Parts: sequence; structure tokens; C-alpha cells
Amino acid sequence: MFRTFLFRLLLMVTIGLAAFAALWIYSLLSKKTPAQKLAALREEVKPKGGQVFETTLLDKPVAFLLEGCNLYILDPNGEDEVKRQKVLSPGFYFWLDTCTEQSIRKEGEFVLVYLANRAIGAGGGNTSGGHYRSRNGYDWEKNTETGWLPLNQAQQ
Repeated sequence: MFRTFLFRLLLMVTIGLAAFAALWIYSLLSKKTPAQKLAALREEVKPKGGQVFETTLLDKPVAFLLEGCNLYILDPNGEDEVKRQKVLSPGFYFWLDTCTEQSIRKEGEFVLVYLANRAIGAGGGNTSGGHYRSRNGYDWEKNTETGWLPLNQAQQ
């Protein structure tokens, strides 16, 4: 009787360890690489007019998401999903507005972004945004009448 109990206990422990090992191996094999995560995000945002842009800044690979006149810097190295950090958006408008145009490209050592947001209603004449550039993806300058100014000075 004790032998039967010991045998069943050993069998249950073995089955449990095998199931745990199988789940662990499955989780290792099913993880997406950063490139696969960016490709999935690219397909997700494409129908909505979004764009994933990958480039190199200061000899480091950088990925951006441009969607709805907002620019996010992406970190695809997270556990399950791509982390987004908003780094740029056009000027604030109190009422409803819409993104009329957006673009991103690299030129020399800069990433160049163009954003155009327009107010909805009351003539819709208020447009905000403009041309922006950055060397590292975090510190942005805006093109003004007096030239390129850091973002915090350009919006005063």
C-alpha cells in the first residue's frame, strides 16, 4: 500500500515537472524578437495612417512611431509589447482638431518630422505644428522664423 502511494506520488511529480518544462520551452520558443514586434506594430498602424520608422542616430538603432500627429520613440525590447514614449506633438488646441499631414525622414545626422494639425469648426483656420528635427530622438528643435530653436524656446 505504501509502495502504491509512493509510486503515484512519484508519477504525479514527474508529470508536473514535465508539464512545467514543456510550458517553459514553449514560452522561450514563442517569444517574438524586437524585429518581429516592430513588424507587427507596422502592420497594426498602417491602416490608420501610422508609420513605423527605423533609423540610426548617434550610431544607435532607433525606432519611431508617427501616428495622428504624435511621434513616439519605441522600445521593442520589452517582454510582450513595444513600449511607446511620446516625444513630439503639435501645439495644443483647446477644441477638436485633426491631423492633416505628417511625415518623417532622416537627412544627414537629423531625423526630420513635419506635423500639421488643424482645428475643426469655426472656420478651421488654426493650424499648429511645423518642421522639427532631432539628433538623438529625445531633444527636439523647431524651425521658426529666426531659425532652428530648442522646442521649449520655440513655443514661448
